[in-house]
Amino acid sequence: MHNDIQRIGNLSMDGVFIYDLRAARFRYLNEPFARIFNIKKELLQDQPKLMLPLIRSEDAYYLRHRLLDLERDSSISNTEFRLHFSDGTIRHLACDAYLLDDPSLIVGFVKDFTREKEHEDYIINYGARKDTLLDMMTHNLSGPLHLSQNILRWMQETYHDKTPDEISAQLHIIQENTKHCLDIVNDFLKQEHMESERIYVKKTRFDVLERIIATLDRLIASNRDKKFRLITDLESLNITTDSVKFFQIIHNLVSNAIKFTPVNGEIDILVEETEQTFVIRVRDNGIGIPAALHASLFEKRTPSRREGLNSEASTGLGLSIVKNLTELLNGKVSFETEENKGSVFTLELPKD
Repeated sequence: MHNDIQRIGNLSMDGVFIYDLRAARFRYLNEPFARIFNIKKELLQDQPKLMLPLIRSEDAYYLRHRLLDLERDSSISNTEFRLHFSDGTIRHLACDAYLLDDPSLIVGFVKDFTREKEHEDYIINYGARKDTLLDMMTHNLSGPLHLSQNILRWMQETYHDKTPDEISAQLHIIQENTKHCLDIVNDFLKQEHMESERIYVKKTRFDVLERIIATLDRLIASNRDKKFRLITDLESLNITTDSVKFFQIIHNLVSNAIKFTPVNGEIDILVEETEQTFVIRVRDNGIGIPAALHASLFEKRTPSRREGLNSEASTGLGLSIVKNLTELLNGKVSFETEENKGSVFTLELPKD
Protein backbone atom coordinates (compact mmCIF):
# COMPACT_ATOMS: atom_id res chain seq x y z
CA MET A 1 0.00 0.00 0.00
CA HIS A 2 2.84 2.39 0.82
CA ASN A 3 4.21 1.98 -2.68
CA ASP A 4 0.80 2.78 -4.19
CA ILE A 5 0.54 5.96 -2.13
CA GLN A 6 4.05 6.98 -3.16
CA ARG A 7 3.19 6.42 -6.83
CA ILE A 8 0.12 8.64 -6.40
CA GLY A 9 2.21 11.24 -4.58
CA ASN A 10 4.82 11.31 -7.32
CA LEU A 11 2.11 12.09 -9.89
CA SER A 12 0.00 14.47 -7.80
CA MET A 13 0.15 18.27 -7.92
CA ASP A 14 -1.23 18.33 -4.34
CA GLY A 15 0.70 17.48 -1.19
CA VAL A 16 0.80 13.79 -0.23
CA PHE A 17 2.43 12.36 2.92
CA ILE A 18 2.70 9.34 5.18
CA TYR A 19 3.39 10.33 8.79
CA ASP A 20 4.61 8.02 11.55
CA LEU A 21 3.05 9.06 14.87
CA ARG A 22 5.42 6.91 16.95
CA ALA A 23 8.61 8.13 15.29
CA ALA A 24 7.27 11.69 14.89
CA ARG A 25 8.60 11.91 11.34
CA PHE A 26 7.39 11.55 7.78
CA ARG A 27 7.82 8.15 6.17
CA TYR A 28 7.08 9.82 2.84
CA LEU A 29 6.22 13.25 1.48
CA ASN A 30 6.18 14.51 -2.08
CA GLU A 31 7.70 17.67 -3.55
CA PRO A 32 4.38 19.63 -3.75
CA PHE A 33 3.92 19.08 0.02
CA ALA A 34 7.35 20.57 0.74
CA ARG A 35 6.68 23.49 -1.63
CA ILE A 36 3.42 24.29 0.15
CA PHE A 37 5.34 24.81 3.40
CA ASN A 38 8.32 26.37 1.60
CA ILE A 39 10.72 24.01 3.38
CA LYS A 40 13.24 21.72 1.74
CA LYS A 41 11.91 18.18 1.47
CA GLU A 42 15.00 16.63 3.08
CA LEU A 43 14.74 18.88 6.15
CA LEU A 44 10.98 18.54 6.52
CA GLN A 45 10.96 14.75 6.33
CA ASP A 46 12.98 14.33 9.53
CA GLN A 47 11.97 17.59 11.25
CA PRO A 48 8.18 18.03 10.98
CA LYS A 49 8.32 20.62 13.77
CA LEU A 50 9.66 23.09 11.23
CA MET A 51 6.04 23.48 10.10
CA LEU A 52 4.75 24.58 13.49
CA PRO A 53 5.86 28.27 13.45
CA LEU A 54 3.79 28.73 10.28
CA ILE A 55 0.56 27.66 11.99
CA ARG A 56 -1.20 30.13 14.27
CA SER A 57 -2.22 28.96 17.74
CA GLU A 58 -5.96 28.85 17.05
CA ASP A 59 -5.43 26.69 13.96
CA ALA A 60 -2.96 24.50 15.85
CA TYR A 61 -5.62 23.91 18.50
CA TYR A 62 -8.12 23.04 15.78
CA LEU A 63 -5.69 20.58 14.16
CA ARG A 64 -5.10 18.83 17.51
CA HIS A 65 -8.87 18.51 17.86
CA ARG A 66 -9.10 17.04 14.34
CA LEU A 67 -6.31 14.56 15.14
CA LEU A 68 -8.49 13.19 17.95
CA ASP A 69 -11.32 12.84 15.43
CA LEU A 70 -8.95 10.95 13.14
CA GLU A 71 -7.90 8.56 15.89
CA ARG A 72 -11.56 7.92 16.69
CA ASP A 73 -13.02 7.68 13.17
CA SER A 74 -9.94 6.59 11.16
CA SER A 75 -10.57 9.36 8.62
CA ILE A 76 -11.18 13.10 8.43
CA SER A 77 -11.94 15.26 5.41
CA ASN A 78 -11.68 18.92 4.42
CA THR A 79 -9.77 20.01 7.51
CA GLU A 80 -8.91 23.64 6.78
CA PHE A 81 -6.03 25.62 8.27
CA ARG A 82 -3.75 28.48 7.30
CA LEU A 83 -0.02 29.08 6.98
CA HIS A 84 1.36 32.53 7.86
CA PHE A 85 4.73 33.35 6.31
CA SER A 86 7.15 36.06 7.44
CA ASP A 87 6.53 38.14 4.31
CA GLY A 88 2.83 38.42 5.17
CA THR A 89 1.71 35.73 2.73
CA ILE A 90 -1.17 33.54 3.90
CA ARG A 91 -1.91 30.15 2.38
CA HIS A 92 -5.22 28.36 2.89
CA LEU A 93 -4.93 24.58 3.02
CA ALA A 94 -7.38 21.68 3.23
CA CYS A 95 -6.37 18.20 4.34
CA ASP A 96 -7.96 14.76 4.04
CA ALA A 97 -6.28 12.13 6.24
CA TYR A 98 -6.67 8.42 6.94
CA LEU A 99 -5.27 5.91 9.43
CA LEU A 100 -3.64 2.91 7.78
CA ASP A 101 -3.86 -0.64 9.11
CA ASP A 102 -1.01 0.31 11.40
CA PRO A 103 -2.77 2.96 13.56
CA SER A 104 0.49 4.83 14.02
CA LEU A 105 0.64 5.68 10.31
CA ILE A 106 -1.35 8.54 8.79
CA VAL A 107 -1.68 9.08 5.07
CA GLY A 108 -2.74 12.59 4.10
CA PHE A 109 -3.59 14.66 1.04
CA VAL A 110 -3.12 18.42 1.31
CA LYS A 111 -4.56 20.90 -1.19
CA ASP A 112 -3.59 24.57 -1.41
CA PHE A 113 -6.89 26.34 -2.15
CA THR A 114 -5.65 29.90 -1.55
CA ARG A 115 -6.87 31.13 -4.92
CA GLU A 116 -10.31 29.58 -4.40
CA LYS A 117 -10.45 31.19 -0.94
CA GLU A 118 -9.53 34.60 -2.35
CA HIS A 119 -12.25 34.18 -4.97
CA GLU A 120 -14.75 33.21 -2.27
CA ASP A 121 -13.78 36.28 -0.22
CA TYR A 122 -14.26 38.41 -3.32
CA ILE A 123 -17.77 36.96 -3.80
CA ILE A 124 -18.60 37.62 -0.14
CA ASN A 125 -17.30 41.19 -0.36
CA TYR A 126 -19.24 41.65 -3.58
CA GLY A 127 -22.34 40.43 -1.76
CA ALA A 128 -21.58 42.83 1.09
CA ARG A 129 -21.38 45.76 -1.33
CA LYS A 130 -24.59 44.63 -2.99
CA ASP A 131 -26.44 44.36 0.34
CA THR A 132 -25.13 47.76 1.39
CA LEU A 133 -26.46 49.15 -1.88
CA LEU A 134 -29.81 47.55 -1.15
CA ASP A 135 -29.83 49.17 2.29
CA MET A 136 -29.00 52.54 0.78
CA MET A 137 -31.67 52.06 -1.86
CA THR A 138 -34.26 51.15 0.75
CA HIS A 139 -33.22 54.04 3.00
CA ASN A 140 -32.66 56.73 0.39
CA LEU A 141 -35.17 55.70 -2.27
CA SER A 142 -38.07 53.99 -0.53
CA GLY A 143 -38.50 56.77 2.05
CA PRO A 144 -38.79 59.62 -0.48
CA LEU A 145 -41.02 57.49 -2.71
CA HIS A 146 -43.36 56.79 0.18
CA LEU A 147 -43.39 60.50 1.01
CA SER A 148 -44.13 61.41 -2.61
CA GLN A 149 -46.90 58.87 -2.71
CA ASN A 150 -48.48 60.27 0.48
CA ILE A 151 -48.23 63.87 -0.80
CA LEU A 152 -49.80 62.93 -4.12
CA ARG A 153 -52.62 61.12 -2.36
CA TRP A 154 -53.22 64.16 -0.16
CA MET A 155 -53.24 66.49 -3.16
CA GLN A 156 -55.70 64.33 -5.01
CA GLU A 157 -58.04 64.16 -2.02
CA THR A 158 -57.70 67.85 -1.15
CA TYR A 159 -57.98 69.37 -4.59
CA HIS A 160 -60.12 66.75 -6.28
CA ASP A 161 -62.93 69.14 -7.12
CA LYS A 162 -60.75 72.17 -7.76
CA THR A 163 -57.97 70.67 -9.90
CA PRO A 164 -58.36 70.64 -13.70
CA ASP A 165 -58.72 67.23 -15.29
CA GLU A 166 -55.33 67.33 -16.97
CA ILE A 167 -53.51 68.04 -13.64
CA SER A 168 -55.47 65.28 -11.97
CA ALA A 169 -54.46 62.91 -14.77
CA GLN A 170 -50.80 63.85 -14.40
CA LEU A 171 -50.94 63.34 -10.65
CA HIS A 172 -52.44 59.92 -11.26
CA ILE A 173 -49.56 59.01 -13.61
CA ILE A 174 -46.98 60.18 -11.03
CA GLN A 175 -48.71 58.17 -8.34
CA GLU A 176 -48.77 55.01 -10.47
CA ASN A 177 -45.09 55.42 -11.37
CA THR A 178 -44.19 55.93 -7.69
CA LYS A 179 -46.08 52.78 -6.73
CA HIS A 180 -44.34 50.90 -9.55
CA CYS A 181 -40.91 52.01 -8.22
CA LEU A 182 -41.80 50.84 -4.73
CA ASP A 183 -42.98 47.48 -6.06
CA ILE A 184 -39.68 47.04 -7.92
CA VAL A 185 -37.67 47.82 -4.77
CA ASN A 186 -39.72 45.49 -2.57
CA ASP A 187 -39.77 42.62 -5.09
CA PHE A 188 -36.01 42.93 -5.57
CA LEU A 189 -35.40 42.86 -1.82
CA LYS A 190 -37.64 39.81 -1.38
CA GLN A 191 -35.82 37.91 -4.11
CA GLU A 192 -32.39 38.75 -2.68
CA HIS A 193 -33.42 37.74 0.84
CA MET A 194 -34.85 34.39 -0.27
CA GLU A 195 -32.02 33.34 -2.61
CA SER A 196 -29.54 32.17 0.05
CA GLU A 197 -31.98 29.69 1.60
CA ARG A 198 -31.97 27.63 -1.60
CA ILE A 199 -28.17 27.30 -1.75
CA TYR A 200 -26.55 24.33 0.00
CA VAL A 201 -24.34 24.80 3.04
CA LYS A 202 -20.67 25.03 2.07
CA LYS A 203 -18.47 24.96 5.15
CA THR A 204 -15.15 26.79 5.18
CA ARG A 205 -12.89 28.00 7.97
CA PHE A 206 -12.77 31.74 8.61
CA ASP A 207 -12.37 34.38 11.31
CA VAL A 208 -15.74 35.46 12.71
CA LEU A 209 -14.39 38.82 13.90
CA GLU A 210 -13.00 39.66 10.45
CA ARG A 211 -16.42 38.95 8.89
CA ILE A 212 -18.22 41.11 11.45
CA ILE A 213 -15.78 44.01 11.02
CA ALA A 214 -16.16 43.85 7.23
CA THR A 215 -19.96 43.90 7.60
CA LEU A 216 -19.89 46.81 10.04
CA ASP A 217 -17.52 48.87 7.91
CA ARG A 218 -19.99 48.87 5.04
CA LEU A 219 -23.05 49.55 7.18
CA ILE A 220 -21.34 52.35 9.11
CA ALA A 221 -20.50 54.08 5.83
CA SER A 222 -24.20 54.45 4.99
CA ASN A 223 -25.44 55.06 8.56
CA ARG A 224 -23.23 57.79 10.00
CA ASP A 225 -26.07 58.99 12.22
CA LYS A 226 -25.70 56.00 14.57
CA LYS A 227 -22.96 54.70 16.87
CA PHE A 228 -21.58 51.17 16.37
CA ARG A 229 -19.32 49.11 18.65
CA LEU A 230 -17.79 45.65 18.43
CA ILE A 231 -17.35 44.37 21.99
CA THR A 232 -15.24 41.25 22.64
CA ASP A 233 -12.24 40.00 24.60
CA LEU A 234 -11.19 37.79 21.68
CA GLU A 235 -8.40 38.68 19.26
CA SER A 236 -9.72 36.19 16.70
CA LEU A 237 -12.32 33.45 16.52
CA ASN A 238 -11.87 30.89 13.76
CA ILE A 239 -14.80 28.59 13.07
CA THR A 240 -15.92 26.20 10.35
CA THR A 241 -19.30 26.97 8.80
CA ASP A 242 -20.85 28.61 5.73
CA SER A 243 -19.26 32.07 5.58
CA VAL A 244 -21.77 33.46 3.05
CA LYS A 245 -24.79 32.47 5.13
CA PHE A 246 -23.07 33.73 8.28
CA PHE A 247 -22.52 37.10 6.63
CA GLN A 248 -26.17 37.32 5.62
CA ILE A 249 -27.35 36.50 9.16
CA ILE A 250 -25.17 39.22 10.71
CA HIS A 251 -26.02 41.73 7.99
CA ASN A 252 -29.76 41.17 8.44
CA LEU A 253 -29.60 41.43 12.25
CA VAL A 254 -27.55 44.64 12.20
CA SER A 255 -29.68 46.13 9.39
CA ASN A 256 -32.79 45.34 11.42
CA ALA A 257 -31.30 47.14 14.43
CA ILE A 258 -30.49 50.15 12.24
CA LYS A 259 -34.08 50.39 11.00
CA PHE A 260 -35.51 50.66 14.51
CA THR A 261 -32.82 52.74 16.22
CA PRO A 262 -33.20 56.54 16.13
CA VAL A 263 -30.56 59.12 15.20
CA ASN A 264 -27.57 59.01 17.60
CA GLY A 265 -28.74 55.59 18.78
CA GLU A 266 -26.28 52.84 19.74
CA ILE A 267 -25.84 49.43 18.15
CA ASP A 268 -23.43 46.95 19.76
CA ILE A 269 -22.21 43.59 18.50
CA LEU A 270 -20.96 41.44 21.37
CA VAL A 271 -18.95 38.27 20.66
CA GLU A 272 -17.94 35.53 23.09
CA GLU A 273 -17.17 31.83 22.93
CA THR A 274 -17.81 28.67 24.87
CA GLU A 275 -15.96 25.38 24.49
CA GLN A 276 -18.28 24.15 21.71
CA THR A 277 -20.07 27.26 20.44
CA PHE A 278 -19.72 30.97 19.84
CA VAL A 279 -22.33 33.57 20.72
CA ILE A 280 -23.05 36.87 18.99
CA ARG A 281 -25.46 39.44 20.38
CA VAL A 282 -26.73 42.39 18.36
CA ARG A 283 -27.95 44.98 20.87
CA ASP A 284 -29.62 48.32 20.20
CA ASN A 285 -31.32 51.05 22.23
CA GLY A 286 -34.09 51.57 19.70
CA ILE A 287 -37.86 51.44 19.92
CA GLY A 288 -38.08 47.76 20.85
CA ILE A 289 -40.73 45.28 19.75
CA PRO A 290 -44.34 45.37 21.01
CA ALA A 291 -45.40 42.27 22.93
CA ALA A 292 -48.18 41.54 20.43
CA LEU A 293 -45.57 40.91 17.72
CA HIS A 294 -43.27 38.55 19.63
CA ALA A 295 -44.95 35.25 18.76
CA SER A 296 -44.79 35.77 14.99
CA LEU A 297 -41.50 37.66 14.74
CA PHE A 298 -39.57 34.91 12.94
CA GLU A 299 -42.42 33.84 10.66
CA LYS A 300 -42.23 34.34 6.90
CA ARG A 301 -44.36 37.25 5.64
CA THR A 302 -45.16 37.84 9.27
CA PRO A 303 -47.84 40.27 10.48
CA SER A 304 -45.03 41.59 12.68
CA ARG A 305 -43.52 43.44 9.70
CA ARG A 306 -43.07 47.16 10.35
CA GLU A 307 -41.71 50.10 8.44
CA GLY A 308 -38.44 51.46 9.80
CA LEU A 309 -38.21 54.79 11.59
CA ASN A 310 -37.32 56.44 8.26
CA SER A 311 -40.13 54.68 6.35
CA GLU A 312 -37.80 51.87 5.20
CA ALA A 313 -39.91 49.22 3.52
CA SER A 314 -40.20 45.80 5.18
CA THR A 315 -40.25 42.63 3.09
CA GLY A 316 -41.64 40.64 6.01
CA LEU A 317 -38.84 38.13 5.34
CA GLY A 318 -35.67 39.42 7.04
CA LEU A 319 -35.94 37.73 10.43
CA SER A 320 -37.47 34.56 9.00
CA ILE A 321 -34.40 34.34 6.73
CA VAL A 322 -32.17 34.79 9.80
CA LYS A 323 -33.95 31.93 11.59
CA ASN A 324 -33.88 29.59 8.59
CA LEU A 325 -30.21 30.25 7.83
CA THR A 326 -29.28 29.83 11.49
CA GLU A 327 -31.02 26.46 11.60
CA LEU A 328 -29.26 25.41 8.39
CA LEU A 329 -26.00 26.06 10.26
CA ASN A 330 -27.24 23.98 13.26
CA GLY A 331 -27.55 27.06 15.45
CA LYS A 332 -30.30 28.93 17.22
CA VAL A 333 -31.46 32.54 17.43
CA SER A 334 -33.51 34.27 20.12
CA PHE A 335 -34.35 37.79 21.26
CA GLU A 336 -35.10 39.95 24.29
CA THR A 337 -36.80 43.30 23.96
CA GLU A 338 -38.51 46.10 25.82
CA GLU A 339 -40.53 48.82 24.15
CA ASN A 340 -38.75 52.19 23.93
CA LYS A 341 -35.59 50.67 25.45
CA GLY A 342 -34.26 48.41 22.72
CA SER A 343 -33.71 44.82 21.66
CA VAL A 344 -31.05 42.13 21.85
CA PHE A 345 -30.90 39.35 19.26
CA THR A 346 -28.71 36.40 20.30
CA LEU A 347 -27.14 34.05 17.77
CA GLU A 348 -25.45 30.84 18.91
CA LEU A 349 -23.62 28.62 16.43
CA PRO A 350 -21.36 25.58 16.77
CA LYS A 351 -17.67 26.15 16.16
CA ASP A 352 -17.34 23.11 13.88
